[in-house]
Order: sequence, then structure tokens, then C-alpha cells
Amino acid sequence: MSNLYVCFDTETGGLNPEKADLLTAYFAIMDTDYKILDELNLKLKPDGRLPIAEAGALKVNGINISDHLKDPETITYGEANKKIVAMLKKHLKKNGRYSNLIPMGYNILGFDIGWVQTYLLPKEEWISILHYKVWDVMGDVDFLKRAGWFPSTLGSLGSVVEYLGIPGRNAHTAKDDVLMT
Repeated sequence: MSNLYVCFDTETGGLNPEKADLLTAYFAIMDTDYKILDELNLKLKPDGRLPIAEAGALKVNGINISDHLKDPETITYGEANKKIVAMLKKHLKKNGRYSNLIPMGYNILGFDIGWVQTYLLPKEEWISILHYKVWDVMGDVDFLKRAGWFPSTLGSLGSVVEYLGIPGRNAHTAKDDVLMT
């Protein structure tokens, strides 16, 4: 059984999922050579109510709520759950109790997983489909900084991309952040 990465990122209406909503999410299934096998680029809204978002968060991610809600591609969290689960199950293989699908991203342990589990893929469903190990690339960057191999000033994904000389993309859009990671 070969592992696959479930690379993902989110853009939100704030810093706390109890006080703001999830607005976009991008999920890509990648092989170990980082070739994209499948992807979902989701524009999101709550089921049955308007989204809650702080002006500061919208300034960072560039999302205009009015345009976002008018876009026919914007779907509810419930619809997004069905799409995500279908994509994941299409690639899922289990070796006993272990999934071949390893979550991966930049700062997902401290941020994105909480949002995804709050709005799109509840924790029990997450655990039933995804591997228990998570690869948060930000942890690798932090290790390389502590070891003295990366400058201590690095932190944001954009600063790491710039330092490594990787072509930059539009930071704070879910898909581009995944592709930079």
C-alpha cells in the first residue's frame, strides 16, 4: 500500500472557528512525488445562514463576502462534506486500521485541521478516513530554524518560499498556499 498526501489549506473569516466561518478550502490528493491525482477547490458558506467574517480576515484573504455569496460555485458545508468524503474514499486504502491518506499542509496542526473538523469533516469522520499521522510542514521549518539551517526570521509560508527561491503564488488563497507548500 503506497501512501498518498491529502494536502489542504483553508481561508476563513477570522482566527477562531467559534466566532467566524470557513470561506474557502482546497484539497489535493498527491502521490509521494507530489503529483496531483485529484483536487477540490471549494467556495463555502454555512448551511442556512449568512457567513460570519471579520473585516481584518477578509482584507488578508481578499474575499468579498457579497461576491462570494453570489457566486454559483459557492456551496454549503453539508454539500462540501459529501464532495470531500467522496474524493477521499475514492483514494482510500486501509492496511488493517491504518489509512494510506496522510494529511499535509503548512500550519495545519495549529489552524486548518480545527476549521475542517468544525465545519466540513467532523473529528470522528476525519479519524475514520485519514491516517492518524499528520505532516505539518511548518514543524519542519521550525526544526530547520532551531538547527540553524534556516534563518530564525522565517515563519510565514511566503517567507519560506522566498528564502528557498521557489516561485511565489498568491498567498492566502487556499489553492496557491497548498501549491507553494
